[in-house]
Amino acid sequence: MRYLAAAEQTGEWLLSTAEREPNRLYRGVRGVVPPKEQSVAPQEQSWHWPGQPGVSGEFARGLGWGTAGPTLFFTEAFRTTGDERWLAAAKGGARWMAANLDAAADAEAGCGLFTGIGGWAVVLHELAEAAGDCEAAGLAGRVLRTIAAKASVSASGVNWHDLTEILWGTAGIGCLLLTLGPAYLGTAAVELAAGAGDWLLAQAEDAPHGIRWSLGAGAYTEPGIDPRRRFPNFAHGAAGISFFLARLAAQTGDERYLEASLAGTEWIMTTARTDDDTCAAYHHEPGATDLFTLGWCHGPPGLGWLFRQLELSTGDAGWRTWLRRAARADLTSGIPVRKEPGFWDNVARCCGSAGVAEFFLDLYTLEGQPADLEFARLLVDDLLGRAITDEAGTRWSNHEYRAAEPDLPPETTYLQGAPGIGSTLLRLHRVLAGDPWQVRWPHAPCWDKPA
Repeated sequence: MRYLAAAEQTGEWLLSTAEREPNRLYRGVRGVVPPKEQSVAPQEQSWHWPGQPGVSGEFARGLGWGTAGPTLFFTEAFRTTGDERWLAAAKGGARWMAANLDAAADAEAGCGLFTGIGGWAVVLHELAEAAGDCEAAGLAGRVLRTIAAKASVSASGVNWHDLTEILWGTAGIGCLLLTLGPAYLGTAAVELAAGAGDWLLAQAEDAPHGIRWSLGAGAYTEPGIDPRRRFPNFAHGAAGISFFLARLAAQTGDERYLEASLAGTEWIMTTARTDDDTCAAYHHEPGATDLFTLGWCHGPPGLGWLFRQLELSTGDAGWRTWLRRAARADLTSGIPVRKEPGFWDNVARCCGSAGVAEFFLDLYTLEGQPADLEFARLLVDDLLGRAITDEAGTRWSNHEYRAAEPDLPPETTYLQGAPGIGSTLLRLHRVLAGDPWQVRWPHAPCWDKPA
């Protein structure tokens, strides 16, 4: 029960940091703090969360680094415990989404899976399923219809924001259309996803071996992003795009997508270090080909997600061997002891301990090996040892060793803050209790044991 208790303390901190306002439209999302108004009934309040409470009132809209993250945590907490307090908080977050959908969709990368309203569909669908909430289901459908209407259609196919990758751009939205899309949009969802696949095939560039992708023209409108940069791993890179194409091939039966996925994987393998029966790809090129990080986003767990999807899409059991090599890269790395550069001493879902723990819980779900569960527990126990807990609740500070002040402020964001870590605590509690339920992420492979 200690993991559940820690998750509930995380919920207490998120309750204490919520901004509760009358249910109205806030046109300025980041950098605009709505004025305080007279109190209203809780069922009429919309809730949002500043990214770094006590440091800044700024907040973003998305699931990954924005105000949708706590809403997903509260939904999962209600699904796990049945506590109506968590459901009330989740519904407050959903009301903010309802009031701000159109403005958020028009923002930069506004349809992205983790940067915009794409992730909202995941949150709202989970809320609808957990609470039988027809209003949330209706809003999820509205989100998906908005995404469909925002698609850019050309002779090359379909894209969003001229971005290729999975967290912000077309590959992630394609995953959403393949998973939740059919329930809300019917067959049009898969047709749009196939258009996204066609566009990604057109964007692919030849590599010395296989193919790879840039971030897309939409990423280079702001100064400071090197247009030569290419990422092999799941976030921003070839592994995430290849994952989508492999899933698209399995769903449509179109071999072109699988061939492209395998060609993308061929390039990834040229970036990988495979000594001692492990597998880890470098961070990016040019300039970071000697940097091998260990988190989900740019490390072996994300590669493991791709290898698992290739196993499912091809029927080739040999990909399970590569999945295990990716796992071994983290298992033998020495984490969670501080280990920079590479581990970044990060505790969060994207780059750190919580995301690695999730990966080993995935493996335990798939194969039932006790060693995978024990490594996940080791990571989570270390997380608990790093927590900040007081009368306000529990949260975490990431440690950025390159910064003058390395202990960063605790965040309410899902990928770098308390909600994502709290969700990992809830999942470990459920696994130990024999409850296999988990959030069904659009960009994750199926981990269910074969029948």
